[in-house]
Amino acid sequence: IPEIIAGIEARKGVVLDKEKARIDPAGGLIKACEMGYRNIAVSVVDPQDAGKLRAIEKERGINLILIGAHLTGLKNEEAKELIGALDIVTGCASRTVRNNVKPVIQMGTSVPMFAMTQKGKELLCERAKEVDSPLLVNTMKLPTLPEEKQPKPLL
Repeated sequence: IPEIIAGIEARKGVVLDKEKARIDPAGGLIKACEMGYRNIAVSVVDPQDAGKLRAIEKERGINLILIGAHLTGLKNEEAKELIGALDIVTGCASRTVRNNVKPVIQMGTSVPMFAMTQKGKELLCERAKEVDSPLLVNTMKLPTLPEEKQPKPLL
């Protein structure tokens, strides 16, 4: 862990807790606000953190993008609650995420990224500009999850 912390700091990153190296999304968001950042993205894995982060966004008047990743294994109700707070969510190998998303845009089919809000859609479209491969843009009912392209097993 010390080498990772040194690497983060060498790249001008900030480590909140060098002793325990704990993950603290709310603490990180508050620190970013204190450093003067107003447009901030944070990844989350549970609905409680997402709720805290949205409260900080409102309190501080910032532009927050919440991204859900590594969500395989979430229970159905947790997935619904979390998805409701997110701007972007990855499908991972999560059956509950894939069953509950109602995205405004989807990128990819094997391990798709879903934008749940207009802000998320805009960010994914910005990312698409950097893709060198040909892209297909089409309108259809989402999510589109071809069976043959899904990870197995979905959990």
